[in-house]
Amino acid sequence: MSTPDCTLTQAQHAAIARIAYALESPSAIALLCGPAGAGKTTVLDRLAASPALAGRRCVRWTACDEAPASAGGAAGGDAVLLLDDAHEPSGEVLVATVEAWRRQEPRGGIVLAGQGRLLTLSARDARLERTIVLRAVLGPFTLSETRAATASRLVRLGRETDHAAVVRTIHEIAAGIPGRVVRLAELVQLVADAAPGGVVTPDDVEAVHRRLSLQAA
Repeated sequence: MSTPDCTLTQAQHAAIARIAYALESPSAIALLCGPAGAGKTTVLDRLAASPALAGRRCVRWTACDEAPASAGGAAGGDAVLLLDDAHEPSGEVLVATVEAWRRQEPRGGIVLAGQGRLLTLSARDARLERTIVLRAVLGPFTLSETRAATASRLVRLGRETDHAAVVRTIHEIAAGIPGRVVRLAELVQLVADAAPGGVVTPDDVEAVHRRLSLQAA
């Protein structure tokens, strides 16, 4: 029995298992949805290396690349297309991509990963909708998962820092979104490194967040 990957959240573990099971059906399409930073690309990476897909060719593609091509093998094979950022193209382009893959790999599986718009795009085309066997959604971290994810990134906080309060503030500001949690925690640690005694407060976390928001504006 393999050891569970503790770097993944429970939701990510569950998504990998559910998608791998769905792909056992010929020509199955699975959707993987979640906000930016939820870990969709990470799930696709781990899915491609999953023992459940051992022996099957996995072809990675993102919406900004040229149209995907089969990784070789005769038509009728069992390759799996892992398509990231599938919410970005128009519905017509998305359907055309799926149909092109179907011509190459009639029995192969497809995983479409993207943000919430993907659910709307897929629902608009009856042909695509009929072949979707699974819709997996990646949710945010729980507070305990945020605590675990930030433990290795907040390692030099001063003794006077209320660590629990800082982590809770990071979790609330980032809405538990994994990518945002990690980025904010790393920036908070940089602030701590520059602060006297390494002490940071929830107000410092708020200040870092405001600076990030201004930079993004």
